[in-house]
Amino acid sequence: MRNRWSVLSYILAGMLLGSTIGAPIAAESEGPMQLVQRLVQAIIRMKPTNNGKPSNTEQTANAAQAKEANAILDIPAVAQRTLGKHWQPLTPAQQQEFIALLEQLLTKVAYPKSAEFFHGLEIHFAKETITGQRAVVRTTVKHPKEGLVSVDYRLVQAGSSWHVQDILLDDVSLVANLQSQFNKIITEKNYAELLRRMHDKLNE
Repeated sequence: MRNRWSVLSYILAGMLLGSTIGAPIAAESEGPMQLVQRLVQAIIRMKPTNNGKPSNTEQTANAAQAKEANAILDIPAVAQRTLGKHWQPLTPAQQQEFIALLEQLLTKVAYPKSAEFFHGLEIHFAKETITGQRAVVRTTVKHPKEGLVSVDYRLVQAGSSWHVQDILLDDVSLVANLQSQFNKIITEKNYAELLRRMHDKLNE
């Protein structure tokens, strides 16, 4: 189970302690299943890192992949939900700063680590369930040590576009897990300490 919690960190934001294949396809033209498939492929195709520190060439390639992944994830919604009750007291400028910082961590830390974890694994896209403006795409990953792991993606539709707002590993929410971590840091220390740790991770 410890390894699965590591996966939780890697998929979205293990950073603290969530593919450009041919021409880009407009997200609004895709259903939830197709969007999740493109998100997974975007992450898998990121270049491997050298001891956790990608070269300049790898950073350029990864930035292109991450740009597509970031367009699929609803990062502002993820940012707000991970801060929970601590979001509203922030000024608009502070909220935008947090969103930008989270996006940088996804791009430079979480996605490359996810690519390392998923590399060579068999991913099965099992089922798509749409209920109104919400959808769940269920997938499984065959891991050599953990066996069959379920990875479910929760999406919300805004207008004609779908975006991923949460990822569940064996029914454990990434957003809820991050919210718990963030809340612990802010409660025991303060919001500035959370930002400091995020910046430190970004600069490793």
